[in-house]
Amino acid sequence: MRFHSLWLVAAASFVLAGCGGSGNGLINVPNPRGRFANVFPGVSSAKVKVGDDIIGDSSGIGFGTVSEYIVTDNGNKDLTAGDSTFDNLATLPGELYETEKRYTGIGYGSSPRTILLLQDNKDQASSGTVSLRLANVAQSKGALDVYVTDSTAGDTLPGSPAFPNVGVGVVSDFSSVPAASGPLSARIRVFAQGQVVNPLVDKTVVLDSRERAAILVYEDSGETSGVNALVVKENL
Repeated sequence: MRFHSLWLVAAASFVLAGCGGSGNGLINVPNPRGRFANVFPGVSSAKVKVGDDIIGDSSGIGFGTVSEYIVTDNGNKDLTAGDSTFDNLATLPGELYETEKRYTGIGYGSSPRTILLLQDNKDQASSGTVSLRLANVAQSKGALDVYVTDSTAGDTLPGSPAFPNVGVGVVSDFSSVPAASGPLSARIRVFAQGQVVNPLVDKTVVLDSRERAAILVYEDSGETSGVNALVVKENL
């Protein structure tokens, strides 16, 4: 399985949103769309802009949540995030937002505060599967092994993780999980690399067959392990 550095992926994308929209004065050419996931430790609400366009509502983007998509003009622009202002925490400068593409920005980490930009994959997964990828944005936790199983299959782990040895600031390739009989009740278990007991995260989400999603593993002081996971659907 290939892994890409955070910075390379950061340069590739920013947002997750809906469809449609006008396109820079051109008929039937949709503008890019962007959204933002606030997983900055200790930031209860993040204010975010891409260029001059505000992402999220007037109250900001709550910790551990992802905003709705917004439409923005195509071109190069800064993605900025803050709490007291729109840019006092982190800036990802000069990224290219391309027509007909969607981006998800991920704000994470404390030292330093960092923004990772994903270009979302709008294509459906293969028939009878869901397609997942992992972003390890738990800045202080080191490499992770992540297992994804059908929640009805019991506690036994597969012989190997779906996402092995994923370093901090790394985004994996997509991995397919069988979902032949309809929606998959996906159990996500996150371990420190090389461990198979005492998961840092053990949660279940329901995904429809042929969905694509990114699993964001991030620091969360509200959890006993200090780690949480947010599943962000991509092919909306």
